[in-house]
Amino acid sequence: MSSGRRALFLAAGVVASIPIPARPARASEASNLASLASQEPDAEIALEVWDEVVRLARRSGELATPTGGNWLYSRATCLGGLSRWTDAERAYAEAADVLELALESSAPGKRDRAGALTLALAHDGRSLALGALSDWPAAVDASRRALAAGGAAGVAENGGLDVPTTALLAGLRGGPPTVAQRLDFNAAMARWGAGDVGLAANQLARLDKGPSPVAGQGGQFWEARAALAAALYANGSLPAAEAEWRQLCEPVGPNPPATPSDPFRKVVNRAAQGAFDAGGILMDKRCEDFSTGTPLPCDDAGIPGSGGNASPCLVFTDAETERRLWPANARLALRSFIRDGPEASRR
Repeated sequence: MSSGRRALFLAAGVVASIPIPARPARASEASNLASLASQEPDAEIALEVWDEVVRLARRSGELATPTGGNWLYSRATCLGGLSRWTDAERAYAEAADVLELALESSAPGKRDRAGALTLALAHDGRSLALGALSDWPAAVDASRRALAAGGAAGVAENGGLDVPTTALLAGLRGGPPTVAQRLDFNAAMARWGAGDVGLAANQLARLDKGPSPVAGQGGQFWEARAALAAALYANGSLPAAEAEWRQLCEPVGPNPPATPSDPFRKVVNRAAQGAFDAGGILMDKRCEDFSTGTPLPCDDAGIPGSGGNASPCLVFTDAETERRLWPANARLALRSFIRDGPEASRR
């Protein structure tokens, strides 16, 4: 047993020995370990703990509960973060099975949105893992199940639910800010991976991509715009592809500064800004270009890692789309489009 794992298990024993008045019953050993695993920043150590959580929960019978399904989902996401795609696909499938049974056995008429949301993300994670394994027909089926579960969870209602920060590939620049956008996008890309670029282009065209990039507003779903440009090009619609890419290359305006309305807070705000500016004189102002690693100035706005450039299309390098698990044919289409397109469409 590694020292990190041993320390976590010892900590779990200490936690279990401390009475918690607010809870009517003492938490199980698996529950205590799950709490530690969810807070562990080291993915390898976290996976070891999740493995133990699943072993204990399987022995105690907790694995067949909705909580057990959540633990299986968290373990699967950890495996996906480590690019262990075969293991991740199996883990997501097991999580989905448990969560589906739990939803089916819930009281009639009672809508378990939280369970349906986790189920949707489990199917979606499995779709991504299957795509990474190049099993695109199975990925299409998994994404279809994800969309159905997402509908049951109401992910598009009232403005839509944000993608949880713990989800696989969450937090990527210009990625889907809402679960509904994520599920729709991954379903379209699975179709493209399976060879149906025409259907993928239609799905990407209908997908909500956020406010107009020309307006310089935030909340843009840049990845969907980049994929749509590539799909239109691959589908023989070069003018439409060029128009979409030009929009994506429009500079994005900075977020408006936060200015407190209270007079006292305004003074505090100015003082804080002055301290930050003074400290900035001594700060290292270099930054690495995200595609080449070349040192660039990064304190003059723009997209982080772009040396002050504010054009979102710069983000979508070949390495970036590979990291985002785009199908190989989609990555090839984007490369070819950028290479063959007119000068106005090039980076």
